[in-house]
Amino acid sequence: MSARLESITIRVEADDTPDTSYLDQPEFADRLAEYRRDEFHFVGVRLVAEIAIPDGEGWIRQDIVTPGVWGIESDSGEDYFRDVAEDEAETLREMLKELHVSGEVSMKAQPLQEF
Repeated sequence: MSARLESITIRVEADDTPDTSYLDQPEFADRLAEYRRDEFHFVGVRLVAEIAIPDGEGWIRQDIVTPGVWGIESDSGEDYFRDVAEDEAETLREMLKELHVSGEVSMKAQPLQEF
């Protein structure tokens, strides 16, 4: 038996080191003011795949986490976060293929967790 994919979660996490330099441009003055008032922050979107690895008598569970896409404005909305997750799914497919994990990577109805 080989390792298998059990579940996928879309994780939205705080970006502790965002590149905010684009906000210094004159056309982003209003957005910079909002950022300074803490009306939004920056996040990253990652996928967390739980896999099950057979160990003879049962299964070992392990999370595989994609590198993610960072520097996303937190008020971009769930639809945008899900679009980013769709793009990140290709990275997850490649990672799981390298690890010989069976199962389909589909973003349909995957839970979104905000941290």
